[in-house]
Amino acid sequence: MSSSEQESSGSRVALPRPVERALRGLGQDISTARRMRRLSQEDLAQRIGTSLSTVRRMEDGYPGTALHTFLRALQVLGRLEAVVKVMAMENDALGMELVREQLPQRVRTSRGSKPSVARSAAAKEGAADDTNELQGF
Repeated sequence: MSSSEQESSGSRVALPRPVERALRGLGQDISTARRMRRLSQEDLAQRIGTSLSTVRRMEDGYPGTALHTFLRALQVLGRLEAVVKVMAMENDALGMELVREQLPQRVRTSRGSKPSVARSAAAKEGAADDTNELQGF
């Protein structure tokens, strides 16, 4: 029985296949990175502060493994920053497109108020005149 078919008294729902594949792939990648660094499963377990059986389940892609266990393993392996960069908001093309679609088409100023752009431009011109007056000293 695959992990996506397991249900324990209705509290666990079946995982979608892409999620199951991603968990299994992430576990395999962590296992490969650990071995490339010549760390045993026991070494990794000790460094992330968990049990050997938890590391084994994580590397097997067990869906019950806590997210913080994966993240602590990635930190020990020097790969945590790469995951953080992937999830950064500026890399979320779909999210940014959805936000852009919700932006207003035009923004109106309230009645009676002058645009702040004109006031700031006049202030800059005045400041430029003051500097020119002091250049002769």
